[in-house]
Amino acid sequence: MVTLSLRLRKRNLLAGLAAAAALAAGVTLWTSPPAAVATFLRRGGEVPCAGSEDGAQWLLSQGWETGDSPAQMEVLIPAKFDQIYESYNDIQKGQGFDIAKYRGETVTKYTYLVKNYPGEPDGVAANLLVYNGRLIGADLCSLELGGFLKAASKK
Repeated sequence: MVTLSLRLRKRNLLAGLAAAAALAAGVTLWTSPPAAVATFLRRGGEVPCAGSEDGAQWLLSQGWETGDSPAQMEVLIPAKFDQIYESYNDIQKGQGFDIAKYRGETVTKYTYLVKNYPGEPDGVAANLLVYNGRLIGADLCSLELGGFLKAASKK
């Protein structure tokens, strides 16, 4: 009788530990969303950009008129950022983007000529970075030697 009672206690204890482990695993799953959900959540600041026309529309929404056809090229965002990329990403973060999420990825870069930037006789280029149909970064840069590089959004 005592042996049976001890076995029942052990079984109940093991069942309780198993239930606690299952509960802990459930909490871990709840606090660590699946990869697809995490990917969706981390891209909240980006906007759809299926191609150069969408990019031109986004620039226009920021107040920038562009030329007809942008230059297009594939660029690799480095896996490890140096100080230049860290500074560039600070510009991106200031307008709601974060290219650090795309380290090691190849993205499409569209470069447009901006027609209406005040006080720049040599012109200004707008660069848009697009990954999988989403705008992930944008900048304006002066085309003159020693010019500027700054955010493209007017936030």
